Amino acid sequence: MKRATQENVLVNWKYRQLVIVAGLLMLMLGLSVNLSAKAEQGSDSKSEWFKVADNTYVFRYKFYFTLFVKTENGIVAFDPLSNEAAEQYVKAIREAVPGAKLSKIIYTHWHTDHSTGAKILRREFGRNIPIIAHENTLARLKKLTDSDVPLPTKTVTNDGLVLNDSSNPIELKYLGYAHTNTMLIAYLPKQNLVFGVDFVNHDSMGWRDLPGVDIDELILMQKRLMKLDFKTITFGHGRPGGRQVVSRQINYYKTLLKEATSAVKKGLSEDEAVKSTVLEKYKNWENYDNWFTMNVRGAYRFVKEKLE
Repeated sequence: MKRATQENVLVNWKYRQLVIVAGLLMLMLGLSVNLSAKAEQGSDSKSEWFKVADNTYVFRYKFYFTLFVKTENGIVAFDPLSNEAAEQYVKAIREAVPGAKLSKIIYTHWHTDHSTGAKILRREFGRNIPIIAHENTLARLKKLTDSDVPLPTKTVTNDGLVLNDSSNPIELKYLGYAHTNTMLIAYLPKQNLVFGVDFVNHDSMGWRDLPGVDIDELILMQKRLMKLDFKTITFGHGRPGGRQVVSRQINYYKTLLKEATSAVKKGLSEDEAVKSTVLEKYKNWENYDNWFTMNVRGAYRFVKEKLE
C-alpha cells in the first residue's frame, strides 16, 4: 500500500512537472511569435522582390513594379523607376542572383517615373552598361535634359529588337502609341511571359481622366498584346496575372467607350454622362472610387472630339 502511494505521488509530481514545462514552452512560443510579428511590422515594406518564372524576377517599390531577367550574359534590368527605388533594386538583384553582373538596362518608355534611376544601377554594376529604349524615348529625353535620367545608348525602332540569348531570349516589341509613342513591351517566349507598363494594368482604372490617351488605339494595343503566346503578364502597376487580366482590361475600355459614345449621341453633357455611367462590374477594381468618374470624363471628351 505504501509502495503504491509513493508511485502515485511520483506520477503526480512528474505530471505537474510536465504541465509546468509545457506551459513554459507555450509561453516561449507565444513570445517568439509576437517578436516575429513585431519584426515583420517594423521591417521596410516599401520594396520586395519575388521570382515569377525561371530566371525571371519582379521587383516592387511602393506601387511600382518592374522586371529583371537572368541571361547567359548577365542581368537585364527594366525600368529603374527612381533613384530611391534603384537603391533597393540593386539589393534585390544581388539577393536574387548573387554575384551576377548587370548587362543591360531597358526603358519601357520615356516617362520619368519609370526611367529614372539608371545612374544608381550603373554606379553599382558598371558605368558603361548599355541602356536600350525606343528611338522616340531618346528624342524625348534629349529635350527633357534631366541629369537623373541617363540617355539611351542604343535605340529600337517600331520593328522591335530581339536580345538573343540561348537561355532566355527577350523580344522587345512596339505595339502602338496610345499611352505614348515610346512604349516597348518585353516578350519572353521561354517563360511564356510578357511585361507591359501603363497601357495595361491589373484590374485597375486608367490613370485619372486618361490624358492624351487615344482609347481606340489603347484597345488595339491590348488586342495586339493578346496575339502573343503568353500565360503570365507582369505589369508596371499591379501584381502579375494571366491572359484573362488583359481580356478584362479590353472589355472595360470597350464598355467605357460604348457608354461614352451613347452619352454623346444622346446629347448628354459631361456631368450628365458621369451621373448616368456606373459600371457596377468594376467597382472592386483598384482606384474605382478615385478615378472612375475621371475615366468617364476622359472617354466622353475623347468621343466628343472624335465625332465633332
